[in-house]
Amino acid sequence: MKTKRKRKIKGLLLGIPLAVLLLAAAALLLLPKLPWGFARQVPEEEKALRLSLVKAAEEWLHRAEDDGSHRDIIDLYNGHTPLAQGYAVQYTDDWCSTYASAVAIQCGLTEIIPTECGCERHIGRFMDLDSWVEDDSYFPLPGDYIFYCWTDNGLGDCTGWSSHVGIVTGTFGPWIRVIEGNYRDQVTYRYILVDSKGIRGYGVPQYEKICQPEP
Repeated sequence: MKTKRKRKIKGLLLGIPLAVLLLAAAALLLLPKLPWGFARQVPEEEKALRLSLVKAAEEWLHRAEDDGSHRDIIDLYNGHTPLAQGYAVQYTDDWCSTYASAVAIQCGLTEIIPTECGCERHIGRFMDLDSWVEDDSYFPLPGDYIFYCWTDNGLGDCTGWSSHVGIVTGTFGPWIRVIEGNYRDQVTYRYILVDSKGIRGYGVPQYEKICQPEP
């Protein structure tokens, strides 16, 4: 009887990781099909502007290093003046921040979205514009910029060195969908939970300034 009980317990323990894997696989299949949208209401003009940035970001989907198609993104960034740090990005450089900046350049929104080729400096430029949210639990909107710190220990708000950035394309419940350049060497989506370990903070462009210019 003891042997049977041990076998049953062992079987249950082995079944837990399998169940988790199956749930994770189901989530990966389901997430892309969810109706991604806005966590809260914004004026229609601002909503349209935010979605225009998201659309521009998605036009670069699947551009990748392996076929060299990511070079158009870097060329667009390098064609903008003034270049941050006076540095022309090389095709072999990390290019997540370059991609996020190129989208802003493409949309003509550099007045409210700073351009940079380095994530930590990018954060500093959002801070300079008073457009930085130091809150991992913030519910972002489409068109916000999400920064990551992969050395985050998960305790409190992360203030570590940022090494990656993406553009929020929508939320659904506690889930965030992000489009990122240089994610696995291409432009693709990431799905992440609000307040997840690894979130550094958010660059929140002041779209309302474009929609309602100051008198």
